[in-house]
Amino acid sequence: MDEAAGRPTPLQDLEEPLGARFEEFHGWFTPLLYTSISTEALAVRSGAGLFDVSHMGRLFVKADELERMGKLFTNNVESTKLGKMKYSYSLDEYGLIIDDVVSYGLEDGVLLVVNASAFQRDVEWMNSHGVHPVNVTYETAMIAVQGPASLSIASELGFKLGGWFTFNPISGWEKAYNGGIASRSGYTGEDGFEVIGTTDFVKSIFQKVIGMGAKPAGLGARDVLRLEAGYTLSGVDTVGMTPLDLGGSRFVKWEKDFIGKGALAVKKEKEGERLPFGLIAGNIPRRGYRCAEALVSSGTFSPTLKKGIGLAIPSNPKERPTAGTKLTLFEDGDPNKKRIEAEVTELPFVPWRYPRRPYPQISRFSSA
Repeated sequence: MDEAAGRPTPLQDLEEPLGARFEEFHGWFTPLLYTSISTEALAVRSGAGLFDVSHMGRLFVKADELERMGKLFTNNVESTKLGKMKYSYSLDEYGLIIDDVVSYGLEDGVLLVVNASAFQRDVEWMNSHGVHPVNVTYETAMIAVQGPASLSIASELGFKLGGWFTFNPISGWEKAYNGGIASRSGYTGEDGFEVIGTTDFVKSIFQKVIGMGAKPAGLGARDVLRLEAGYTLSGVDTVGMTPLDLGGSRFVKWEKDFIGKGALAVKKEKEGERLPFGLIAGNIPRRGYRCAEALVSSGTFSPTLKKGIGLAIPSNPKERPTAGTKLTLFEDGDPNKKRIEAEVTELPFVPWRYPRRPYPQISRFSSA
């Protein structure tokens, strides 16, 4: 494998014998699939799937820098408590999304997990505002075990998982970083857990989980599952968007000061908030298809529904199409290009199966 074209994940030597097919993804060679995307997605829905997500960036912010970090995020990631996790956005001065991140509270600081698509920009953005995180990405690894059998696997491993979006240190990760941590989290709509830790530690967990019957799954299946769950993908759905365009206002703490707050407040006052909806079609409603009512930000084939699905951003939050509405969308919005007939549905496409709050209702996103 040509390392100059991408960095292999630290788990590559375990994945190759399992039949992994690797592809370059934002500077990494990651497993796209092992068997087929549909087979792996359905294995997660019915049992348990194991994902290598080591391409996600891992940045440790020391305690003495947390106060300066606060203005860089819409949520209070700087005050993430030990064992807790928070989801947040980082915005530019115009209120546009740079990235969405997850924070883990440790005793001596906060661990940030950021997206590979925005990793370099995240680091440069933080540095330019006086925050200098320690990049621990290359000395650690990260896996996700997802599906209805995942909790029994965690129990067999001896992991004591708490509520959703919490974690327990293993072998010393109360302070960064020795051993690992196991969190009850994931991005598939299924219950499950994720493990972050030293490469040797995560490798040992990877082998044990495979031995317990979890099916290895690639990023192709992960993308299908996140879209079936109605989740956005950083660098795809978030491009040119604000949190208000993606139903993400619950991750914006208006009482705090953060970069982009002024522009976001103006947008909220003038336009209100949008709540994305789903599209179901015989073919795939791909990114860029649009009509007067909406723009498709990402789409795929759903092996669970056996139909094409797409995530749609309403053009006008006050005139959001209701479930059952039929829409005709055109590639690039051009009536002379390909068209697709689709039906509006509420999100998620596949019901969530983890402890959670209900999906945000449209009443929460009326104009300010």
